[in-house]
Amino acid sequence: MNWTKGLKTMAAAAILTTVLSPAIAVSPVSAASKPTATINNVKASGEVLIRQGTTFVTLTDLKPLGNYVIKYDNSKKQVTIKGDHKTVILTAGHTSMDVGGVKKTLPAAPVLHKGKTMIPLRAVAQAFDASVYWNGSLKTAYINKAEADIISDLKSSDLATARNAATRLAYTSQLKKPELEMSPVEMQGWDFYFPKGETNRYFMVDNDIASYFEIHGGVKYLKWQGKLDYNAKVPAKQNLFFLPAIIAEIGKQPDVRNSTFAYFVFRYPSGVTSYRLINQTDEWAAGWVELDSSDPDYRGEIVSIPEE
Repeated sequence: MNWTKGLKTMAAAAILTTVLSPAIAVSPVSAASKPTATINNVKASGEVLIRQGTTFVTLTDLKPLGNYVIKYDNSKKQVTIKGDHKTVILTAGHTSMDVGGVKKTLPAAPVLHKGKTMIPLRAVAQAFDASVYWNGSLKTAYINKAEADIISDLKSSDLATARNAATRLAYTSQLKKPELEMSPVEMQGWDFYFPKGETNRYFMVDNDIASYFEIHGGVKYLKWQGKLDYNAKVPAKQNLFFLPAIIAEIGKQPDVRNSTFAYFVFRYPSGVTSYRLINQTDEWAAGWVELDSSDPDYRGEIVSIPEE
């Protein structure tokens, strides 16, 4: 795969110095007493109910789960969901659902609430092989299902392909507090830090928020988040040596003091990704790639580093 198309050898230090002003595509979660649900990074806009230990969402809020055809028969109070070569049928007041002709017991029946049919989220998500995670601290249900091409790319032996797939996965927050609020610093892009040779964990910087993700079983988890101050002095013994000063954080930092990172700086106004390898004492293999999204081999902002 020709990930280095357009690669030009250059003294990248000057460019990298000008683009190191940071940025994450993670929206802050407001602390709320009511339960919420996030489906493939889309927060439910309708009411979310919890009854008998079961989380219910509206049909509209179920749509981000995938490219499914959802129909509602008002006379029968029946919901039909088609996709992934299967059909799921649920009926309000009934504690079973039909999954491809097989009856499955529901923990709680779909309910009519304020004129809307509310669907038991976990049962439907699992019927379509989606991941389900309940964050009790945030009172938020996370339902994620990646497209087949992302899962395929995630298993690729090509580092750039697998890393781009990792960044495209929807995430599940395992933080015990609401995500930190971002203060825009006009970064116009993102920074990515992958441990050398790895694809299943990475840091992302968006404006003044740094986030750390781990991928397990095709599911991406947000494990740590930090608020950055570009004007403050970085402590000499800061574990995350590649970041500006961290002035607030949620979660536990992974110990990376002895690690080497593949560092990528993407800025969308120029459509260029700069890269290099870095550790606590050195940096090398600097270069940059002019991206071409029309290239059949294009997978995203992460590119190959020839020396990695």
